[in-house]
Amino acid sequence: MDLDGQGPGIAVMNPAIRFLLEDIVAYGVEALETVGDLDAEAILADRLREHAVLRTVQIVGEAAVQILKKQPEGVADLELRDAAGFRNVLVHGYAKLRMERVVAIVHQSLPLLIAGARRVLGEDQT
Repeated sequence: MDLDGQGPGIAVMNPAIRFLLEDIVAYGVEALETVGDLDAEAILADRLREHAVLRTVQIVGEAAVQILKKQPEGVADLELRDAAGFRNVLVHGYAKLRMERVVAIVHQSLPLLIAGARRVLGEDQT
């Protein structure tokens, strides 16, 4: 693995992996802020917000895909395969996609992925 040290707060040595983890954090936070406390119906009523949510979540998933291409074993304690899989649903299965599912993923799964990426990056969690 391209990691310097072990356990929480480890710093990523590979600049490409670091950049992708930073994207997971930045776009993940943006997705959380865009969804806020809105439900799927409210998001669908605002087409611009709908597109913003879908795109930011897609970028998080694409960053996960790229990390797994560069480092197939993944990164310790990050559930990158789920994010990568959901990216595929967003891109290829959009006709079947339901905003309720997107909102649930943003609220339930994305905070864990962001926190894990921050931990790997060595960012302060306070």
